[in-house]
Amino acid sequence: MARQVRSEATRRKLLDAAIEVFGEAGYVAAGRTAIIERAGVTKGALYHHFDSMDALVVAIIEGGFATVLSTFRSMCRPSSPALEGMIHGMFAVTAVLAADKEARAAGHLVFALADSNDLGADVAGQWMDAVTSQAGRAIAEGDVRADLEPGQVAEAITGAMLGTWLLSPSRGDGVGRLTRMWEALLPAMVAEDALPYFRQFLAREALRHDVGPVPDGSEADSAAEG
Repeated sequence: MARQVRSEATRRKLLDAAIEVFGEAGYVAAGRTAIIERAGVTKGALYHHFDSMDALVVAIIEGGFATVLSTFRSMCRPSSPALEGMIHGMFAVTAVLAADKEARAAGHLVFALADSNDLGADVAGQWMDAVTSQAGRAIAEGDVRADLEPGQVAEAITGAMLGTWLLSPSRGDGVGRLTRMWEALLPAMVAEDALPYFRQFLAREALRHDVGPVPDGSEADSAAEG
């Protein structure tokens, strides 16, 4: 058991070191030597756990996206309205991407290796499946318009979510962009009689994450004139 614990600790050191080196030098420029030195282990330890740089990258992507998916799914409880869970889950994911270095690195690596690594498509498919499932429930519950397809809703949400993350280097900025994203999407997809409630739900969710109400055009104009 002690040997297994030490082995797992060494593996974690290597992953953490690789995340740091990739973040500083980029994946292409990163070398095994820099990772070994950062982790404080031997070359043999690296090859024992990861027989190639690709294996190291795969481990980071799989671990990071597992955290993202489990975070989202944990917010989408069957006992709660699906659209509430989806909004809540996206805020939770935004917080994880800002705070969890492995999740953040996984996202960056997927983009960096999009042309040469199929794993990005696999994890994106898992993400889409999770959001599509929630969208289907929200349509069945009458909160999302019945004339929309679950996959159509999921594509719009995940595409917009991806954009907010790419444009948001800090957690506060990310939450603000996410709030504005939902403000734009809700009128396009939510059933008319449910829209007032979900606008209020979004406002409460934004406040929970320390983001004040995003001003509408008239408020922004007044602030500018003042």
